[in-house]
Amino acid sequence: MSSIFQKQVVYLVTAVVVIIMFIDFFFFETSTWIGEQGQTWGMVIYNIALGLGAIRMMMSHGRVIQRRSSNWQYSAMLVALFALTLILGLVGYLSTGNPQSNSLYDWIFTNPYVSLDATFYAMTGFYVFSAAYRAFRARNLDAALLLIAGCIVLLTNAPIGEVIWNQIPIVGRWFLDYGQVPAMRTFTIVAAFGMLAYGLRALLGREKGYYGEVAGAK
Repeated sequence: MSSIFQKQVVYLVTAVVVIIMFIDFFFFETSTWIGEQGQTWGMVIYNIALGLGAIRMMMSHGRVIQRRSSNWQYSAMLVALFALTLILGLVGYLSTGNPQSNSLYDWIFTNPYVSLDATFYAMTGFYVFSAAYRAFRARNLDAALLLIAGCIVLLTNAPIGEVIWNQIPIVGRWFLDYGQVPAMRTFTIVAAFGMLAYGLRALLGREKGYYGEVAGAK
């Protein structure tokens, strides 16, 4: 089978599935048998791809460990922790049907994972602060208005804002209700049109990245 024919088959399967799901969602009050089967198979393929991705990751880091490449110790830690977590989760699942029934697995999830996740999320605050510092420079009238609105909203969420002036929370809520909401709806509408354009390009086979291809590659 030629590579060109293989690509056309992938485009055709994608188009058929999307059209079926589109019709099922917009033209039927309840999901049809075809729509339910499509969602089920989608979840099956998703989980298989997730498993293959984990296997691929282990193979990649295994080669790093075998070759003793730069910083191979981190790869060894990743492989060891992944294997430990997987084994503990399987033990809990096979015994009670719930992976978190295993106390060691629950401890790994609750203490290291949740804490690290919260730490990484909190670190984004520093990046937001640096971005705000660059954006909130009163170089012109528009930037000055943005700076004033940002400071008022910031003081609205801080307890000290009401102490400085008791009307700051009211003004801040006005900015959030009548300034932020319309802007977010505008961004949402634009993003929806972007997703429609992306989906149409994928159906026509013009979106190369969706099919794992590199733009411009032959």
